[in-house]
Amino acid sequence: MSAKIEDIAKEAGVSRATVSRVINGSDAVKAKTAEHVMKVMSQLGYSTTARRPGPRPKNIHPTRLRMGAVALITIGGTGELLQEPTMAMVVEHIRAECRKRQLNLLLDQVTGLGQIPLCVQTQQIDGAILMLSARIDYQREVIAELAALVPCVHLFSPGHPVATVDHASVNDVAIGALAFQELRQSNCASYVTISANHDMHEALLVRGRAFLDRVQNSSLPGHSLALKMSKGQSSRVWPQPTTELASLADLPEVLEKLHKQLPGPVGYFLTLENAAPRVHEALERQRLISDGHAKLVVAGTTPYFVRDLKPAPVLIDLCFPDLVRVALDRLVQRVLHFPEDRVTLLLSPMIAKN
Repeated sequence: MSAKIEDIAKEAGVSRATVSRVINGSDAVKAKTAEHVMKVMSQLGYSTTARRPGPRPKNIHPTRLRMGAVALITIGGTGELLQEPTMAMVVEHIRAECRKRQLNLLLDQVTGLGQIPLCVQTQQIDGAILMLSARIDYQREVIAELAALVPCVHLFSPGHPVATVDHASVNDVAIGALAFQELRQSNCASYVTISANHDMHEALLVRGRAFLDRVQNSSLPGHSLALKMSKGQSSRVWPQPTTELASLADLPEVLEKLHKQLPGPVGYFLTLENAAPRVHEALERQRLISDGHAKLVVAGTTPYFVRDLKPAPVLIDLCFPDLVRVALDRLVQRVLHFPEDRVTLLLSPMIAKN
């Protein structure tokens, strides 16, 4: 009769768990210990075929990912995401971090409930990073559905957390607070937040609201400028008073009128960097920044949007490379160790150095 695991553990002077790890080929056991246990197994005539059949124990995990691949799954479509310069750069950061970890990166998308990506259906991946590219129906349900099938980390998820998913995001409230603090230190007398995105992205809304909340709490005049949304009215989501722009071409005229109404100097906070050149140009038509009548703070992470602007605006660095690194670290941890807890990882922004 073949020896049992208990017999081997007793003879080898180790725990049952250690014997089990050696049998299952885990790298968690030191080579010297594993060699000793295997020697005892041989002496006692242990046969691996005598093990009870069944699934691999859940507490035994390899040290490397099984498939060596992760997916970036966009909620709403990949094309829309890659058309946005800032988000396209985030994708490149994800590619770079995957290369460092020798992981293959697959791109896939979901546009509705029940549309499971092929890479998930065929188990080609170990885990997935989820990113929202456009608002879709049953958004929460789609994210929860994917998380039930494969380990996931949701990247950029300020306003719609799903309890069963890990989240990694920049602290958007801190971005708005930092923008206000920077402009307040410049002795601005009134404050304007500018949103230059047609689609209502909750991260930008959180930043803008956090900024304007601090303006209001300081009993200072504030205003919102928002590009007309593709669905609905900007005035429904942005704090009042709000001026809705039909296009960025209207910006110079609107800013000229607004500047006459507000006490100066006026502090402007652009919630995302992609429109920084247009906003800067509109303000400098009247030399508002150069003459000290306006100050511009921009939230972003890609210096080429602002590096050629003179005078240079203040850039709040969103630290996207660090965010991607943290998200991938958490995803690998979830794949390897199946932690029961779900976490929200918020990275703090900082003022970029010139």
